[in-house]
Amino acid sequence: MEFKELFQGIDSLYVSYRGTLKKGLKELLDEKKKHAQSENEKEQALATVNIEDHCFEVSDKGARYYSYILVDNWYQIKITASKKNTVPTLYVQIASELLNCLGPDFSIYKLREIVNKLLVMIKEETISRADIFVDFVTDRDLEEVGKQSLVTKVRKIDKHWDGGFTGWSIGLGGIISARLYEKTVEMKKSNKEYLKEIWAYKGWEAEQRVWRLEFQLERTFLGQMSVKTYSDLLNKVNDVWKYCTSAWLRLAIDDNTQNRTRWKTDPLWEMIQQVRFLDGSYAGVTREVNKARIPSNKILYQNGIAGYMTSYAAREGHERITEEVVVECWNNCANHLDKETRGKAKDYISTRIKKKMKVYNMALNPTLYGQITNLNEKPQP
Repeated sequence: MEFKELFQGIDSLYVSYRGTLKKGLKELLDEKKKHAQSENEKEQALATVNIEDHCFEVSDKGARYYSYILVDNWYQIKITASKKNTVPTLYVQIASELLNCLGPDFSIYKLREIVNKLLVMIKEETISRADIFVDFVTDRDLEEVGKQSLVTKVRKIDKHWDGGFTGWSIGLGGIISARLYEKTVEMKKSNKEYLKEIWAYKGWEAEQRVWRLEFQLERTFLGQMSVKTYSDLLNKVNDVWKYCTSAWLRLAIDDNTQNRTRWKTDPLWEMIQQVRFLDGSYAGVTREVNKARIPSNKILYQNGIAGYMTSYAAREGHERITEEVVVECWNNCANHLDKETRGKAKDYISTRIKKKMKVYNMALNPTLYGQITNLNEKPQP
């Protein structure tokens, strides 16, 4: 039986902080949130704040317990201004692309730099959720695995199809849950094409199906495993993996006896149990991760420009898109906008560009967009 480990690591990491908001931060965020909620697009474009070398978009909405949400391609930061201390002051989700490509150490270090610009008197840093995983290829037909062969501590097990078998989910909604699924299918929706580069470094061939086993670990379970801080997670991740793949979930060989807990472990699962983390690098390839949420070439050119241009060419009876057709289309567009905006087409376009720059985390003028001042503080450990 073939089993090749391609990649393992931490795919999702949620970190919370307790502390005191810096003076003036609440007022700045109130102003930016009002800009985001404005019906005026020029004001909406001002709903960003610069922290370090990040340009965060400020959301027009909050979330439960949290009044403010800052987001770019690296971090989503939820902030509460409440002094009741019922929830952490900051609740941060680290993007999986950042974790996978530059590693959790780098991700946490850079996050602490940002946190030190937002809070004073930081009391604690806590891991609120962590998802650990392994990507692998195998010649084993996982569709043939019977539900009874998944020996687990929970009852909720679901099998999934999407034009064909795609995997299993186990214990969703609990303090620990698992997914065993075909990552190459899921990537068509998530657009995590960077994983192919990492897999190829480990010998993956493009026609091979890649499977992922992933455990989602909530704060309560992490606490039971004595994992509270990021250092705890690094020190105990292999113990956590051992528990997840041995005590909590196991793929067993059905021998038709009544006591499933005595069934032998499937050889494929034995190899999965042997996966070890912290081998010196979480990623096979170190690659740049853009802080901005810019559209991909496929979205911009293929789905966007080419899509609209072919629609225009078809409507106007052009069989090809030539330079003349492009100029004709733009001139017609400009004339239409000038009519609809009563002669203010240039102002309309400028406003739309600035609004998209906000969404793409590219509005970097601190005079216009607000900046969290650098107090030259060292990141807290």
